[in-house]
Amino acid sequence: MRISARQIELFQMAYRHRSTRKAADALNISQPAISRVVAELETEMGIQLFDRSGRRFEPTAAAHSLSAAIKSHYYGIDRIVDAATMIASGTAGVLNVVALPAVADTLVARAAANLMAQHPNLRIDVDVMGEQECLAMLRSGNADCAVICSSPRDSGFVSTLIREIRPVAALPSGDPLAQEAEVSLSQLAEKDLVMLPPDSPFRRALELELAISGIPFTVRAEARTQAALAEYVISGIGRGVIDPLTGALFSGAALTLRPLKARLVWPINLVASESTMTLPVTQLFVDALKSE
Repeated sequence: MRISARQIELFQMAYRHRSTRKAADALNISQPAISRVVAELETEMGIQLFDRSGRRFEPTAAAHSLSAAIKSHYYGIDRIVDAATMIASGTAGVLNVVALPAVADTLVARAAANLMAQHPNLRIDVDVMGEQECLAMLRSGNADCAVICSSPRDSGFVSTLIREIRPVAALPSGDPLAQEAEVSLSQLAEKDLVMLPPDSPFRRALELELAISGIPFTVRAEARTQAALAEYVISGIGRGVIDPLTGALFSGAALTLRPLKARLVWPINLVASESTMTLPVTQLFVDALKSE
């Protein structure tokens, strides 16, 4: 890979100003000159550094990573070229992820940890928030991708289905339903339930199934994460519905999991801008999520 000091200078100026026109004015050169150099750098690396959809000129995750590498290795062009090569392959740089609490501490954390263990120069930061907050972070450019339930229709954003979770009944030790091979929602709701908060898409899906079936239920308590919900169940506070991946974390505890007799499915999607979705680092993360 060939990257010149001039390309680095012009890229950094475009990155700093988020505009080829402003970068050109700052350097007292023509705007096409800036655009050409940025395009050449993207061609050399084989990835998109700026999102040009609509009137946008926003840096992608790869651009953030390259700028950070330049600042760290400003003393040597060879080091920058090495960093750029790894960023282009997806094995270096920074990926900022926002995720729902229900999947952040299991699916997302495991995938991120496994990738960083394989690639020491890769950093994946995970922030946890509700679905609407995740989408707001994406729209503002403060996150590179989101792991959420829905597949938004925002122009410029695309989603890929990671998996469809089939949740299971979570029962405390000694619960009579533990003797059943499968548990129906009506059986589950015969006693108090512990649930995720009302803003959780997973709770909304469960409540919809209960409503469609005309099953009355009582919520004993709410927990923001599935791990906390499992702890409530273990303590005998109530019964719950959780992701089997979370349930597996408590395999040695007083928690019994049983399949549900219900067509309840929790879809998990990764959402990002079109340019970010095509980056190698994003594809590596998608593959890691799907393999968990």
